Amino acid sequence: MNFSAIGNINSLFAGDWLLALIFLVAAFVYGLSMGRNRLVIVMLGVYFSYILTRAIPWKELSFIGVKETPGSTVQIFVFLALVVGFYFLLPHSAFRAVVKLQGRRRTSWWQVLILGILQIGLILELVVTFLPAKNVAALSPLAQTIFIGPLVQFLWLLLPILVLMFLRTRQYEVGG
Repeated sequence: MNFSAIGNINSLFAGDWLLALIFLVAAFVYGLSMGRNRLVIVMLGVYFSYILTRAIPWKELSFIGVKETPGSTVQIFVFLALVVGFYFLLPHSAFRAVVKLQGRRRTSWWQVLILGILQIGLILELVVTFLPAKNVAALSPLAQTIFIGPLVQFLWLLLPILVLMFLRTRQYEVGG
């Protein structure tokens, strides 16, 4: 009987679960360090950046030297650069009033955990959509289950919106 194959399967699943645990801890620390307001800003920036990156008419940009659609690395870089750009621009735009970004408020730890998980998961899922099929096929089975497929992409795009709609912050009055 080949016990080494069983050990390899167990080590693959242990590695996947270890990565999932690291992902949850990173999302929690990220959420706590960012705070709810900044998480909302980054979330909006992620959606705007993805839409813009997918809509760029690469072949029509020949006047700047682009002759064809660039590789996945360039597209991922453009997407992440736009996310960073929106992060700095949105707080100084009309969106500040629309999403009611007013200073720091107390937010429950579970809210920032959920928002952090959804945000990091959404960014990872969107980055995976830019990757070529051979790179996507090389991902672990757990990563493929979580980040690949039309239904999964739909859920990753929908869930953060729903959570943002239904998570409310309590208003705290100072000195009252």
